[in-house]
Amino acid sequence: MIYMGQDFRVSAHDDGRRIDRIIRKKWPDLPLSAIMRSFRKGMVKVDGRRVDFSSRVASGNCVSVPWDDPEAGIGKDALARFRDSRPEIEIIYADNDICIVNKPWNLLSQPDTAGGESVISRTAAALDWKDTTFMPTPVHRLDRNTSGAMVLALNGVALRGLHEAWRRDGVRKTYLALVSGETPDQGRIDSPLLKTGEENIVGVDTDRGRYALTRFEKINGDPSLSLLLVELLTG
Repeated sequence: MIYMGQDFRVSAHDDGRRIDRIIRKKWPDLPLSAIMRSFRKGMVKVDGRRVDFSSRVASGNCVSVPWDDPEAGIGKDALARFRDSRPEIEIIYADNDICIVNKPWNLLSQPDTAGGESVISRTAAALDWKDTTFMPTPVHRLDRNTSGAMVLALNGVALRGLHEAWRRDGVRKTYLALVSGETPDQGRIDSPLLKTGEENIVGVDTDRGRYALTRFEKINGDPSLSLLLVELLTG
């Protein structure tokens, strides 16, 4: 069977949304790598024009996609492996030099064993990566149990430039933290911290801990919980 693709109109509910997210909602079983490949080849169009995967669309726009069956061109075995696999990583932004992904909780930034699951492997799969000389490389790390935006370099020049920016403190990293109890509207925490090996929990240790300075600002909260915007200045 030959699949000729199809067109659909953007609904009022999807007005202003990113085109890739609309497509993933409409075809939830279609692998992200297949969607990204279609964008790179110019096979996804809005009102007849090629668009980037992160383009936003308006109600009434006509979207053209190269498939009318979410299983077209994938193969039953590949689709079964996809359905059984862990969730794919969300790409926030990508160009020829960098890729920013939304790292989920419980995923390593880099593999701890050869061929192990990590941000690198999931990003490569999402981008349908073909280059055997360079893999998407994280410029910084997030702990396994921390979720959030991660920047990966897609070539050596970008990697060196981004490392230099990090070295010169040209990048600001902030975190959202939900903490128990009520906190001041803003403040600084200046305490030596130490991570325990077995429990992997960080606590204050004035004798063995390393100096750490943290700045925080309360976004919302009540007497039992506080949502903080946290910036790690050192440590």
